[in-house]
Amino acid sequence: MSRLALLVEDDDSIALIVETVLAADGHQVRRAADGATALAIAADTAPALIVTDLNLPGGINGADLVRTLRQELPTLPAVLISGEYDDDATPPPDLPHAACLAKPFRRAALLTAIAMAQG
Repeated sequence: MSRLALLVEDDDSIALIVETVLAADGHQVRRAADGATALAIAADTAPALIVTDLNLPGGINGADLVRTLRQELPTLPAVLISGEYDDDATPPPDLPHAACLAKPFRRAALLTAIAMAQG
């Protein structure tokens, strides 16, 4: 099973933290700062997980990015992170196998959200 994680985050400090956690959890990580770059990466690879900021530059948000990727990878687990979420945030109903995570978060919370998304 692939352990490739696609990380989409435009804030370098947050991306570095998430990348470190994902790598320590055994994932190979590919990073993108926007939706268009993430789509290009996903076209060349088949990620087993996506962790994406909800608010991305360039006109495509994290939820729409997941929807687009799921046209080819329908059960792709997704973690949507945002500074606008609260602790009770739930993913949109049309995004099964997804979890929401409010910034700032701890390592354990990220790993829990990944486990929830992977079902």
